[in-house]
Amino acid sequence: MRNITKTPMKSTIEKLINHLNSGYEIIMESDLVSLLFYCFVTENPESINKTHSDTRVFNSDGLHIDLVIGQITLESKRPSIIPELLIECKIFGNGFTSSQLSKRFTYLKEDIIKINQLNHKVPKYIIIYDYCNYLNDIRKTELLLLKNDLDKEISIFIIYKKDKF
Repeated sequence: MRNITKTPMKSTIEKLINHLNSGYEIIMESDLVSLLFYCFVTENPESINKTHSDTRVFNSDGLHIDLVIGQITLESKRPSIIPELLIECKIFGNGFTSSQLSKRFTYLKEDIIKINQLNHKVPKYIIIYDYCNYLNDIRKTELLLLKNDLDKEISIFIIYKKDKF
């Protein structure tokens, strides 16, 4: 079993950014997860049978994670994934109201807490697509302090919209 390092993830993120900059529009978080899924498997084709979206992680009390790379197990009541890599995604999208953006920020902090609660010692990522530049320095600092307080090894990627319509 091959361990997934930050290098394949870096090439996946680069491919994701290239697609976003070429005009692919993200409307919902599921769009980002779908595009990330595509980018990951095209950059890591050997992982096609280990790439799962919106799935349960083994020994996590049924927590769902946006994208998980790992093997399927039937050791619990329902199929779940023994992870090699965990990814949560969040968007601050085009047309969101200030109230919606504020809720998304709260959900983002909850995702950082959720991914930290998983006791698997594997790479953990938070991928954020900020279409409207919602994450100002104060909010980014708040996220960084939360992440570092929980687990400094969690990697956060913030992607900004290059060309807005």
